[in-house]
Amino acid sequence: MKNLFILLIVSVSLAFISCSSQRNKMAEQIARMESELKTVHKVDTGSVSELISAYQNFASRYAQDSLSPEFLYRAAGLANGFRRGTQSIDLYESIINKYPDYKRIPECYFMEAFVYENEHGNIGKAYEIYTEFLDKYPDHDLADDARAALKYLGKTPDEMVREFEKNNPDSLKVVSK
Repeated sequence: MKNLFILLIVSVSLAFISCSSQRNKMAEQIARMESELKTVHKVDTGSVSELISAYQNFASRYAQDSLSPEFLYRAAGLANGFRRGTQSIDLYESIINKYPDYKRIPECYFMEAFVYENEHGNIGKAYEIYTEFLDKYPDHDLADDARAALKYLGKTPDEMVREFEKNNPDSLKVVSK
């Protein structure tokens, strides 16, 4: 019986070491991919897709790891940067739902609203999420940006300029020499 117990302990220990080793290999692979992406002059969308998948695979395999929400946040930012709005939104929502204590949750709300507004043109959903962001984080660094976004939501650039001119008539005076 004692030998069986020792064998069980050794087996569990080896499994843990193997998992830890695999986790470290995945994290190192992600770091290499990030580094390679930063050094190229023209980004290959295939490389972006591979990195996003690597981030998601890590988070799926090691959901409780502290790197998981950070990797998903990076994946969402990449997806957004490469105009993959739906994928970006899905990733931000995943972070919000799975990692409510993650330090960048406010940014996830803000960016989700931003993507709805600018990539999907879904003004109603953007309004809803910007409002939720302000209700939850009224003093956050992005709160003024969210208020401005709500103020100009759905307006054309020309409408925004006219409103700015109306509210700030002195800012557009021409200075004569």
